[in-house]
Amino acid sequence: MRALLFFVFVLIFSVAAVHEANAFRFSPFRVKFEPSGDGANQLFTVENNTDQPASVQIRITTRDVDVDGGEKNTDAEKDFMIYPAQLVLEPNTSRSVRVQWIGVPNLKEEKAYRIIAEQLPVNLDKNKPKTSAVKFLVSYRGALFVTPPGLSHNVTLDFSGVTRDATGKKFLDIVLHNRGTQHAMLRNLKLDIKDDKGNTITLAGEDQLKGVTGEGVLAGHRRQFMILWPKGLAGVPTHIGFTFDKGAF
Repeated sequence: MRALLFFVFVLIFSVAAVHEANAFRFSPFRVKFEPSGDGANQLFTVENNTDQPASVQIRITTRDVDVDGGEKNTDAEKDFMIYPAQLVLEPNTSRSVRVQWIGVPNLKEEKAYRIIAEQLPVNLDKNKPKTSAVKFLVSYRGALFVTPPGLSHNVTLDFSGVTRDATGKKFLDIVLHNRGTQHAMLRNLKLDIKDDKGNTITLAGEDQLKGVTGEGVLAGHRRQFMILWPKGLAGVPTHIGFTFDKGAF
Protein backbone atom coordinates (compact mmCIF):
# COMPACT_ATOMS: atom_id res chain seq x y z
CA MET A 1 0.00 0.00 0.00
CA ARG A 2 1.27 3.41 -0.90
CA ALA A 3 1.03 5.78 2.05
CA LEU A 4 0.54 9.52 1.71
CA LEU A 5 1.92 12.09 4.09
CA PHE A 6 -1.66 14.20 3.97
CA PHE A 7 -0.89 16.79 6.70
CA VAL A 8 2.88 17.72 6.20
CA PHE A 9 5.28 18.60 3.30
CA VAL A 10 7.39 15.80 1.88
CA LEU A 11 11.09 16.67 1.30
CA ILE A 12 12.32 14.89 -1.82
CA PHE A 13 15.93 14.61 -2.95
CA SER A 14 16.65 13.94 -6.63
CA VAL A 15 19.97 13.70 -8.43
CA ALA A 16 21.26 15.88 -11.27
CA ALA A 17 24.65 16.45 -12.88
CA VAL A 18 26.19 19.54 -11.31
CA HIS A 19 28.68 20.26 -8.53
CA GLU A 20 27.26 20.75 -5.03
CA ALA A 21 23.98 20.94 -3.12
CA ASN A 22 22.14 24.20 -2.68
CA ALA A 23 19.22 24.12 -0.27
CA PHE A 24 16.22 26.31 0.45
CA ARG A 25 13.23 26.28 2.77
CA PHE A 26 9.59 26.77 1.90
CA SER A 27 6.71 27.40 4.31
CA PRO A 28 4.01 27.04 5.49
CA PHE A 29 3.62 23.33 4.96
CA ARG A 30 -0.17 23.08 4.98
CA VAL A 31 -2.59 25.85 4.01
CA LYS A 32 -6.31 26.41 3.76
CA PHE A 33 -7.69 28.97 1.30
CA GLU A 34 -11.20 30.35 1.07
CA PRO A 35 -12.76 30.63 -2.40
CA SER A 36 -13.46 34.37 -2.00
CA GLY A 37 -12.58 37.33 0.18
CA ASP A 38 -9.34 37.91 2.06
CA GLY A 39 -8.87 34.18 2.59
CA ALA A 40 -8.41 33.66 -1.15
CA ASN A 41 -4.89 35.16 -0.84
CA GLN A 42 -2.06 33.55 1.11
CA LEU A 43 1.63 34.30 1.55
CA PHE A 44 4.40 31.70 1.45
CA THR A 45 8.05 32.21 2.35
CA VAL A 46 11.04 30.97 0.39
CA GLU A 47 14.34 31.10 2.25
CA ASN A 48 17.81 30.43 0.90
CA ASN A 49 19.85 29.37 3.91
CA THR A 50 23.08 28.66 2.02
CA ASP A 51 26.03 30.71 0.80
CA GLN A 52 25.15 30.08 -2.86
CA PRO A 53 22.39 31.60 -5.04
CA ALA A 54 19.31 29.42 -5.56
CA SER A 55 16.77 29.39 -8.38
CA VAL A 56 13.30 28.26 -7.27
CA GLN A 57 10.05 27.57 -9.13
CA ILE A 58 6.59 27.48 -7.51
CA ARG A 59 3.71 25.60 -9.11
CA ILE A 60 0.38 24.09 -8.09
CA THR A 61 -1.24 20.84 -9.22
CA THR A 62 -4.55 19.15 -8.64
CA ARG A 63 -4.64 16.24 -6.23
CA ASP A 64 -6.65 13.09 -6.74
CA VAL A 65 -5.98 10.06 -4.52
CA ASP A 66 -7.03 6.51 -5.35
CA VAL A 67 -8.18 3.91 -2.84
CA ASP A 68 -4.62 2.62 -2.31
CA GLY A 69 -3.20 6.08 -1.65
CA GLY A 70 -1.71 6.60 -5.12
CA GLU A 71 -1.84 10.24 -6.15
CA LYS A 72 -2.54 11.71 -9.57
CA ASN A 73 -1.61 15.33 -10.31
CA THR A 74 -2.32 17.66 -13.21
CA ASP A 75 -1.43 21.30 -13.72
CA ALA A 76 -3.75 23.75 -11.92
CA GLU A 77 -2.46 26.99 -13.44
CA LYS A 78 -5.97 28.16 -14.33
CA ASP A 79 -7.08 28.06 -10.68
CA PHE A 80 -4.28 30.11 -9.08
CA MET A 81 -2.14 33.18 -9.62
CA ILE A 82 1.40 32.88 -8.23
CA TYR A 83 3.70 35.89 -7.88
CA PRO A 84 6.50 35.40 -8.44
CA ALA A 85 6.31 31.89 -9.88
CA GLN A 86 10.08 31.80 -10.42
CA LEU A 87 12.72 33.61 -8.42
CA VAL A 88 16.42 33.75 -7.75
CA LEU A 89 17.41 34.03 -4.10
CA GLU A 90 20.75 35.47 -3.14
CA PRO A 91 22.63 33.69 -0.34
CA ASN A 92 21.02 33.87 3.12
CA THR A 93 17.98 35.82 1.96
CA SER A 94 14.24 35.17 1.92
CA ARG A 95 11.28 36.34 -0.11
CA SER A 96 7.49 36.14 0.10
CA VAL A 97 5.44 34.50 -2.62
CA ARG A 98 1.78 35.48 -2.98
CA VAL A 99 -0.71 32.86 -4.11
CA GLN A 100 -4.27 33.82 -5.05
CA TRP A 101 -7.22 31.56 -5.79
CA ILE A 102 -8.83 32.70 -9.07
CA GLY A 103 -11.10 29.70 -9.54
CA VAL A 104 -14.83 29.35 -8.89
CA PRO A 105 -15.80 31.65 -5.97
CA ASN A 106 -18.87 29.68 -4.88
CA LEU A 107 -17.59 26.13 -4.37
CA LYS A 108 -19.96 23.58 -2.86
CA GLU A 109 -17.22 21.26 -1.61
CA GLU A 110 -13.55 21.44 -0.83
CA LYS A 111 -10.90 21.12 -3.54
CA ALA A 112 -7.47 19.65 -2.77
CA TYR A 113 -4.18 20.65 -4.43
CA ARG A 114 -0.42 20.28 -4.15
CA ILE A 115 1.80 23.34 -3.98
CA ILE A 116 5.30 22.45 -5.13
CA ALA A 117 8.47 24.48 -4.64
CA GLU A 118 11.45 23.06 -6.49
CA GLN A 119 15.01 24.10 -7.03
CA LEU A 120 15.90 24.49 -10.67
CA PRO A 121 19.08 22.85 -11.97
CA VAL A 122 20.70 26.12 -13.00
CA ASN A 123 24.32 27.11 -12.39
CA LEU A 124 23.94 30.65 -11.08
CA ASP A 125 27.57 31.10 -10.11
CA LYS A 126 29.35 32.36 -13.23
CA ASN A 127 32.73 32.03 -11.52
CA LYS A 128 32.38 28.28 -11.07
CA PRO A 129 33.05 26.00 -14.02
CA LYS A 130 30.54 23.33 -14.96
CA THR A 131 31.46 19.87 -13.69
CA SER A 132 30.10 16.37 -13.97
CA ALA A 133 29.79 15.85 -10.22
CA VAL A 134 26.48 15.31 -8.41
CA LYS A 135 24.11 17.95 -7.13
CA PHE A 136 21.07 17.24 -4.96
CA LEU A 137 18.02 19.30 -5.86
CA VAL A 138 15.40 19.97 -3.21
CA SER A 139 11.65 19.84 -3.77
CA TYR A 140 8.87 20.58 -1.26
CA ARG A 141 5.37 19.21 -1.85
CA GLY A 142 2.70 20.79 0.31
CA ALA A 143 -0.99 20.33 0.96
CA LEU A 144 -3.29 23.14 -0.18
CA PHE A 145 -7.05 23.14 0.29
CA VAL A 146 -9.69 25.56 -0.96
CA THR A 147 -12.44 25.26 1.62
CA PRO A 148 -15.75 27.16 1.65
CA PRO A 149 -17.22 27.80 5.11
CA GLY A 150 -19.70 25.38 6.63
CA LEU A 151 -18.27 22.13 5.28
CA SER A 152 -17.65 18.94 7.25
CA HIS A 153 -16.27 15.45 6.75
CA ASN A 154 -18.21 12.24 7.33
CA VAL A 155 -16.01 9.15 7.48
CA THR A 156 -17.66 5.73 7.52
CA LEU A 157 -16.38 2.15 7.40
CA ASP A 158 -17.28 0.72 4.00
CA PHE A 159 -15.59 -2.67 4.29
CA SER A 160 -13.60 -4.86 6.65
CA GLY A 161 -12.12 -8.27 6.05
CA VAL A 162 -9.15 -10.57 6.44
CA THR A 163 -6.44 -10.99 3.83
CA ARG A 164 -2.92 -12.37 3.45
CA ASP A 165 0.04 -11.14 1.44
CA ALA A 166 2.24 -13.23 -0.86
CA THR A 167 4.25 -14.53 2.10
CA GLY A 168 1.15 -15.63 3.97
CA LYS A 169 1.26 -12.81 6.51
CA LYS A 170 -2.20 -12.00 7.84
CA PHE A 171 -3.76 -8.52 7.70
CA LEU A 172 -6.94 -6.75 8.70
CA ASP A 173 -8.27 -5.05 5.56
CA ILE A 174 -10.46 -1.94 6.02
CA VAL A 175 -11.88 0.67 3.63
CA LEU A 176 -12.83 4.10 4.98
CA HIS A 177 -15.12 6.36 2.94
CA ASN A 178 -15.35 10.11 3.44
CA ARG A 179 -18.91 10.92 2.39
CA GLY A 180 -18.56 14.56 3.47
CA THR A 181 -17.54 17.73 1.64
CA GLN A 182 -14.23 18.36 3.43
CA HIS A 183 -11.09 16.25 3.89
CA ALA A 184 -10.56 14.30 7.10
CA MET A 185 -7.28 13.71 8.91
CA LEU A 186 -7.16 10.45 10.85
CA ARG A 187 -5.10 11.86 13.68
CA ASN A 188 -5.20 10.08 17.04
CA LEU A 189 -7.10 7.25 15.37
CA LYS A 190 -8.41 4.44 17.57
CA LEU A 191 -10.01 1.19 16.39
CA ASP A 192 -12.23 -0.88 18.68
CA ILE A 193 -12.54 -4.40 17.29
CA LYS A 194 -14.66 -7.38 18.35
CA ASP A 195 -14.43 -10.86 16.85
CA ASP A 196 -16.78 -13.84 16.74
CA LYS A 197 -14.84 -15.54 19.54
CA GLY A 198 -15.75 -12.86 22.05
CA ASN A 199 -12.42 -11.03 21.98
CA THR A 200 -12.30 -7.22 22.15
CA ILE A 201 -9.21 -5.09 21.51
CA THR A 202 -8.34 -1.43 20.91
CA LEU A 203 -5.66 -0.34 18.45
CA ALA A 204 -4.06 3.12 18.67
CA GLY A 205 -0.80 4.90 17.99
CA GLU A 206 1.86 4.60 15.33
CA ASP A 207 3.10 1.22 16.56
CA GLN A 208 -0.26 -0.49 16.06
CA LEU A 209 -1.69 1.63 13.23
CA LYS A 210 1.39 2.41 11.18
CA GLY A 211 0.43 3.83 7.78
CA VAL A 212 -3.13 4.55 8.94
CA THR A 213 -3.15 7.00 11.84
CA GLY A 214 -2.44 10.51 10.60
CA GLU A 215 -3.44 9.69 7.02
CA GLY A 216 -6.00 11.75 5.14
CA VAL A 217 -9.18 10.93 3.27
CA LEU A 218 -10.25 13.55 0.74
CA ALA A 219 -13.87 14.57 0.38
CA GLY A 220 -15.81 11.96 -1.59
CA HIS A 221 -12.87 9.53 -1.60
CA ARG A 222 -12.20 6.06 -0.22
CA ARG A 223 -8.96 4.78 1.31
CA GLN A 224 -8.01 1.17 1.85
CA PHE A 225 -5.65 0.26 4.70
CA MET A 226 -3.95 -3.03 5.52
CA ILE A 227 -3.22 -3.46 9.23
CA LEU A 228 -0.94 -6.23 10.43
CA TRP A 229 -3.16 -8.78 12.16
CA PRO A 230 -3.40 -7.66 15.80
CA LYS A 231 -2.64 -9.89 18.74
CA GLY A 232 -5.72 -10.69 20.77
CA LEU A 233 -7.99 -11.49 17.81
CA ALA A 234 -8.65 -15.16 17.28
CA GLY A 235 -11.73 -15.11 15.09
CA VAL A 236 -13.36 -13.09 12.34
CA PRO A 237 -14.04 -9.41 13.18
CA THR A 238 -17.73 -8.81 13.68
CA HIS A 239 -17.57 -5.15 14.68
CA ILE A 240 -15.08 -2.32 14.09
CA GLY A 241 -15.68 1.07 15.63
CA PHE A 242 -13.30 4.00 15.23
CA THR A 243 -12.68 7.49 16.53
CA PHE A 244 -10.19 10.21 15.55
CA ASP A 245 -9.53 13.89 16.16
CA LYS A 246 -12.28 15.38 14.03
CA GLY A 247 -10.99 18.91 14.47
CA ALA A 248 -7.56 18.16 12.95
CA PHE A 249 -6.58 20.06 9.82
